[in-house]
Amino acid sequence: METTADAGLRFRLLGPLDAWHGEHRLALGRRQQQAFLAMLLAEPSRVLTAARLEDGVFEEDSAPGNPRAVLATHAYRLRRELRSHGLGHLLVTVDGGYRLDVPAGSVDAVVFDRLTARAGEALAAGGRPAARDLLARALALHEGEPLAGLPGRHAAELRRHLTERRLEAWEAKLGLDVELGDAPSCPVELDQAVFAHPFRERFRALLMLEYHLSGRPEEARAVYLDARRFFRAEGLACPELDALAERVRRCDPALATAARPGPAADRPVRRSTAEPVPEQLPPALPDFTGRRAALDGLAAALSRPDPGAVVISAINGLGGVGKTSLAVQVGHALRGRFPDGRLYVDLRGAQGVPLDPAEALAAFLTALGVDDRAVPADLAERAALFRTTVTGRRLLILLDNAAGPEQVAPLLPGSRTCAVLVTGRAWLTTLPGARHLHLDAMTTAEAVGLLAAVAGRARVDAEPAAAAAIVAACGRLPLAVRVAGSRLAADPAQSLAGLAASLADERTRLGELAHEQAAVEPVLALSYARLSAEQARALRLLALPDAPELGSADAAALLGRGAAETRELLDALVDLNLLRSPAADRYGFHDLLKVFARQRAARLDSPASTTAAFAGLLDFCVASARNAERTAHRVQPADRPADPPGQHVQPADRPADPPGQRFDTIERATAWMRGRTALHRAVIDRACTDDALPLARAVDLLDAMGSVLFGRDYVTTVADLAGRVAAAAGARGERDVEALARSIRGGMLWHANSYAKAGEELRGCLELCEGDERLRLRADTLKLLGANARALREFGPAVGHLEEAAALFRRLADHTAEGLVLGELAFNQAQLGNLAAARAAAVRCVELTGRQVSISESVGRYYLARVLHLCGDLEPALEQAQQVLERFRSFGMLAFEAATGSLIARIHLAAGRDRATVRAAEEALPRARQVGGMLEAALLRALGEALVRLRHTDRAGVCLRQALGHLRQLGLAGEAAEVEELLRGLG
Repeated sequence: METTADAGLRFRLLGPLDAWHGEHRLALGRRQQQAFLAMLLAEPSRVLTAARLEDGVFEEDSAPGNPRAVLATHAYRLRRELRSHGLGHLLVTVDGGYRLDVPAGSVDAVVFDRLTARAGEALAAGGRPAARDLLARALALHEGEPLAGLPGRHAAELRRHLTERRLEAWEAKLGLDVELGDAPSCPVELDQAVFAHPFRERFRALLMLEYHLSGRPEEARAVYLDARRFFRAEGLACPELDALAERVRRCDPALATAARPGPAADRPVRRSTAEPVPEQLPPALPDFTGRRAALDGLAAALSRPDPGAVVISAINGLGGVGKTSLAVQVGHALRGRFPDGRLYVDLRGAQGVPLDPAEALAAFLTALGVDDRAVPADLAERAALFRTTVTGRRLLILLDNAAGPEQVAPLLPGSRTCAVLVTGRAWLTTLPGARHLHLDAMTTAEAVGLLAAVAGRARVDAEPAAAAAIVAACGRLPLAVRVAGSRLAADPAQSLAGLAASLADERTRLGELAHEQAAVEPVLALSYARLSAEQARALRLLALPDAPELGSADAAALLGRGAAETRELLDALVDLNLLRSPAADRYGFHDLLKVFARQRAARLDSPASTTAAFAGLLDFCVASARNAERTAHRVQPADRPADPPGQHVQPADRPADPPGQRFDTIERATAWMRGRTALHRAVIDRACTDDALPLARAVDLLDAMGSVLFGRDYVTTVADLAGRVAAAAGARGERDVEALARSIRGGMLWHANSYAKAGEELRGCLELCEGDERLRLRADTLKLLGANARALREFGPAVGHLEEAAALFRRLADHTAEGLVLGELAFNQAQLGNLAAARAAAVRCVELTGRQVSISESVGRYYLARVLHLCGDLEPALEQAQQVLERFRSFGMLAFEAATGSLIARIHLAAGRDRATVRAAEEALPRARQVGGMLEAALLRALGEALVRLRHTDRAGVCLRQALGHLRQLGLAGEAAEVEELLRGLG
């Protein structure tokens, strides 16, 4: 008997197994447990013996040793879950077997059988519409493959049975659709059924009959001939189709049915074959390739059965990206879906004078059989007549190269039996009900495939590297790749490597991408010609920085415009697909469009105006970088050195001191600095080559980068940039800029473990730092010289450099800088055995840097942990190190994160915790490998020593030999000798 608690139960077999009690979903356990439940649900309220359950649940080749015990476990867990919903009484154990006493109506498969049985009764009583509705309700219960993913023989057999029952019901329902003749989606649904189940003759017969009854004999015959070819190829007969074909040939009156209604609004109209069927699509490209996801998505959208309204798909993208080719390809693929024709018009939206929609309507109407004299002169009347003419027709309308929504709107049909495909360079966001597809450049594989299709597969396969270089130079733009391929096809003697070399020069690339009537530059020029003067200026200037992306604030500084005006310009260019916006507040170019815009800038913009734009961007970058540095180190502006002296390009309409971006957390500040590395590199490079830009501002930006960015890639970038700035400053005679650049370069080389080169740069910088006006730079350089000497294990000279640096920072009242120098000094004193002085210096370091959480405070605590370790205070050292490890990780400071992990491993080693050493070393090693050099060597050594103690001598030897290789490469003979001694101890 069903209880109140049982009433809300629902079980799904017609899809992945699932169960609910009211709004609560039941936890059904793992797949084998679900297979056990599915067997019980298939026969509710019946006892299934243990033997039968074993045979149905377990796979033959993977049955458990004690299957009945496993069944008992499944039963226990299911009963526990049911009990949590007050339903534990439903699962009953009977003589070693099981019974599930659920209401039959709670199982969807049982409901399905009841609905189909009622449909049969209704049909027997002459109620075809009622029978169809019941079948539709039954079919709606299916939510995917029955019992998807469940193991066992029973699940497989039940899955086949339920699938066959669904197909039988679907055949019956579609048969009623054909008989009643009032389902507009019937031909489409039948076509889908034939595609999904090609061996079911009944679906093909129903599709043939539907076409016959709809007055489309050619299509009915095509279905029959296609089916005969298919079945004969498979060695099968098709008696039902043969019999139907014979009845059609004899014009059997019994095939007609009075139940089919006459034409109604918004359903396909049965038309005579004398009416014109326009086929206006341009030819499909024979070598079309790629775009599979876009093709499938568009085809599915445009052929959706029984849509609620006209289906409109709008493709947008840069000129030359292949919008028209894709649309035409889709149109040809859907020919069978639109038997009443396919209309096409080029709306000339990218040209100076787009096509008048009234002209397009006149062409459409005459193509559809309307007499020229009956075409109204008024646009609104033409649009109304067009909508009337296409009502009930299954038409595909391709509106190519649209200028905008206002041009497209009059050309839209009102009948949902039609579908519309629109292409345009701009987003048609205000087009009601449209589904938008943004078409971007091809993938590299697609672009190489297109090149091979045009130029020849053998040639591309023979020079794969050159082929990749060609498509990269083309920006993977289909038009450009096609032009390159055409050039190769026209000149069999031309090598791919030769063409790749011709395309490598950005200055001549667009000129090279032309062949006969096809060229890239004119296509891009059409889009450019439609811009306003302000938009065109923005496009040209935004292309100049050699960086992949800009933010809106960067763009505002470059353009010299306010934030709101800049965002409006950027959004307009994105809508026109002349800029990309891959993420919020990020803007970039397609490669070839950037080349085009730069060439226009060289032609139209004066050198002075370009310099002024870069000066504004440089000012903004410096101000923002200093803000990021202050946030990262938690220092006030007064604690920073004054800007280096130098001339500053200052346009009259720019504020004297741009505020720059501000940051509220260390993480955001460091992330911003990392994300702007490419832009900062571009601006600094420009300052090195443009004598009108101040190198003093460029080196200031570089100084801020070096203060915040850590990690091998960033260190190398800053070191290279510093070398360029130093060379440019030397050539211009700017001694202060050269000194600071050399100091920055020396610091970065030190971070990169290039100690000899670092020392050379720093000593050269020190020679340029004479005089009181350069005290801060001298102090910074002495600090770096001390750290460099310490890395070379020259602890005495290191102490001398660092004591002088600390005194200078004390004189300058820069407490944070003094504290960091004391932390470095403390480590060197500890190495010399001056433990008391080392401890005192390390504690003072934390006092001076530890006013609030910051990079400087965290580095200070790292220095203290390092000294406590050397002093033998292992637990306090470990506490300090673990405290700052997570901070360095959140700050993105890879080098300090690796160094702290290495320190933790060495603390565990010193404490005799060998397994903890191994864990800490292995956790830190991936970070250390990214940094390389001394850090990786130290970790490998600690790991090797711990493994020796644990008697894992083979692995220990591998680690120690790797450490030795690093130390020899770094020229650290003393530490290398210590590792050699450890290796000799292994025998």
